[in-house]
Amino acid sequence: MFKIKNSKSSTAPAFGSILFFAALNSVGCNNKTQPVNPVHVLNSSVTTSIAPNQDEWIDFSITLSTQNFVVAAVTLPILNPQNPSIQYGSLNLQPVFCSTPANCPYGNGAQIGVNLNLTSITSAKGIAPLLPNGAALPVGGLQNSSVIALPVANTGAVVYFAFGKGVAMLGTAVPFTQMNSVGQTIPGANLFIPATITTPKGNFTLLPGIFTGQAPNTTGIGFFADLAGIIPQSATLTSVTRAKQATQLSSKAQALSIKSNLIFPSTVPSTQKRNRLYQELINLNQRGGYLNLQ
Repeated sequence: MFKIKNSKSSTAPAFGSILFFAALNSVGCNNKTQPVNPVHVLNSSVTTSIAPNQDEWIDFSITLSTQNFVVAAVTLPILNPQNPSIQYGSLNLQPVFCSTPANCPYGNGAQIGVNLNLTSITSAKGIAPLLPNGAALPVGGLQNSSVIALPVANTGAVVYFAFGKGVAMLGTAVPFTQMNSVGQTIPGANLFIPATITTPKGNFTLLPGIFTGQAPNTTGIGFFADLAGIIPQSATLTSVTRAKQATQLSSKAQALSIKSNLIFPSTVPSTQKRNRLYQELINLNQRGGYLNLQ
């Protein structure tokens, strides 16, 4: 359904080959199994900006392959769970159509965009920072940081932002109605594998993957981006983390890479459960259709 390659450093197999990899347990070097990530990232971008009222915003977008599926276009608000009339930004889904297969070997795509008000969320009280299926976030190094989890309308989707010394992480988990059958068949199969993404602002680590749950709206895709090294040490983050430097950092200092304290390990289910997950995703992709976030 989705696939990923580790930026420009390696090449993922064609989707039709995933079954082959699953059947052989993806045996790699030293005869150790190498799990195949069913999520493929086509491109990504991140920018920050200051609004007229001096609030700081972050815009993050990522385009994923959806193969035979077409994502339904939608823009939904990121809400304050205690007061839904307060909005902190939006989650946007846009389809990317493949009209000529030769020019897009990974099929259709979906652009997922997150527009988030950093100034507002640093004082917000969110929901429990868990995946929609109830599992812990697949990210290490968050124990000394603040993690804000905010619902996206009433869809079950969640946007995450973590901040602290050496931490600037943005993530989201997006369940799709059409993937409910996968979660009902294989609940609790979380598969996340890190990759390095190259952008004009520099490289960053991305942790994309799939999570599954038995209940409706608890199966979908998620990703977490380590942005500490590519976004400037913003006035917002400097203030809330009590950094030694004042907000008047020189442009040269702002451009310096910030050492990240995050850990993005691979999270994979058992080989048997992983192979079943691959097969269910292949069966789902063969049916195709629309992916709806409702």
